[in-house]
Amino acid sequence: MSYSPNVNHVIADTAQQWHEIRSKGLGGSDIGALLGLNPYKGPYQLWLEKTGQYQAPDISEKIAIQVGNEMEDLVGRLFTKQTGIRVQRDNKTYFSKEKPYLLANIDRKTIGEKSFLECKTAGHFSGQEWKDGEVPASYLLQVQHYMNVLGFDHCYIAVVIDNHDFKWQRVKRNQELIDIIEAKAKEFWEVNVKQMIAPPVDGLDGTKEALNTVFQGLPPEAKELDHQHLTLVKDILSLRADEKLIKATLAEKENKLREYLGTSEAETMTGRGVKVTYKDQTSRRIDTKRIKEKEPELYDKYTKTTTTKVLRITEVKQHGE
Repeated sequence: MSYSPNVNHVIADTAQQWHEIRSKGLGGSDIGALLGLNPYKGPYQLWLEKTGQYQAPDISEKIAIQVGNEMEDLVGRLFTKQTGIRVQRDNKTYFSKEKPYLLANIDRKTIGEKSFLECKTAGHFSGQEWKDGEVPASYLLQVQHYMNVLGFDHCYIAVVIDNHDFKWQRVKRNQELIDIIEAKAKEFWEVNVKQMIAPPVDGLDGTKEALNTVFQGLPPEAKELDHQHLTLVKDILSLRADEKLIKATLAEKENKLREYLGTSEAETMTGRGVKVTYKDQTSRRIDTKRIKEKEPELYDKYTKTTTTKVLRITEVKQHGE
């Protein structure tokens, strides 16, 4: 398999080197975050990471990640069995000579043709995104980005869903989408990263966690809010009041529905386009209060102290109010 003359590569010998390489550009998994199609990470957190202000938690030891990594070989074998196209592991990081911040780490290179294979796994719920020949948007952006870096016209993507279903498909190069990706990547790297200009803050939990980490240990003295951010505080208070009302209204309606199912002596009811269940659900939880009372030494041994930042807003009455 030959690559575009406009691409070069580097090989990381250690995990630390791999992270250092990735910090110098935008890989396939970064593109979904950059374009706002990653539900866990947005452009702001990505900016904090690429400018060295924040290091995302290491998730390599999580079971789901380890299983996904181990499953790549199986996905590759299943793909070869169904298509006859042989694949080979590829541990290189490719980058564009013209735009070295465009990076590509493919799962498998194909043998005998100019393409590659991305190997994925999905659970029961995320597997719904693969229905009817669809590819999840973040993965589609990822492979289009890779095709751009490598100069390929097509690639393959395969997935094992819920450990009992296997799907694969050929993905053609989409130059219109690639142009959008490349323009956004260039703006982000040349403007946001190089000039240290932050993109807008979003409402993702990952952004909240990143901000709490970056801004730990702020000076304790109080300062005056400017007009813009005083307005922001008022907006938050107003939205919280609306949220409280909505939650109360929702809880009331849910209780009315519980009463209806109970008095109807039915744990399942259906209507036009809806299904409602009201079933017993058993769960097992650690009784930490009892452990603390009965086994205080054991409780202290396995209690972890963590520090985080908490945002609180308190309405203060002004003189004359």
